[in-house]
Amino acid sequence: MTGRAKQLVAGEAALWARSVEHPFVMATAENTLPEGAFHRWLLADHRFVVEFRRFLAGLITLAPDEPARDVLAGGLTALTPELALFRTQLADRGLSPEGYEPDPACLAYTSFLLASLYNGYDVALAVLYGVEKAYLDAWTAVRERAVVANSPYRSFIDNWSAPVFASYVDELGELLGTGAPSPAQQRAFGEVVRFELLFWDSVHAASAGPLSPRKWTT
Repeated sequence: MTGRAKQLVAGEAALWARSVEHPFVMATAENTLPEGAFHRWLLADHRFVVEFRRFLAGLITLAPDEPARDVLAGGLTALTPELALFRTQLADRGLSPEGYEPDPACLAYTSFLLASLYNGYDVALAVLYGVEKAYLDAWTAVRERAVVANSPYRSFIDNWSAPVFASYVDELGELLGTGAPSPAQQRAFGEVVRFELLFWDSVHAASAGPLSPRKWTT
């Protein structure tokens, strides 16, 4: 991380650590995640990625130049095999995304993503960086702490901890530039971290948590 990206993460250091060490993440690494929790995550994260693709497509239209659009378009292209991975995993477990009703945490998070586009490119880019960096760090933590080499979550670990994904996240950080983030960028980035925690909670627990991302304090 360099420049503004590093400052955004540092501004949410306590909550960032909680996200990377969330019980869902730790149970995934330790191969102790209940099957029901994994199924909830598959359904919810598939829906999240569907809506996330809409968000990223909208952000591309806001990008100020071709180099930025090139980086963002690369991320958009990568979502096609990612969605295919989800759909294969869902089908293998007899789960159907058709008719799935996302819980309030997922709905709130995806609504926040799409709404952030109305705050302009700089803020929405900080949101995008937060989403991608959160998954890079969480799934890298799973890889580093995995207790079995043949983890049942290996395809997801490989997807979000691979060097190519880490390079993409670094490119997003470079797009953010240098200097201190604006107050609007830091607020939006902070909301991403809180929504990540709510999302992990909602799939790990039997029921979804409160709607407000501001339940989390440092």
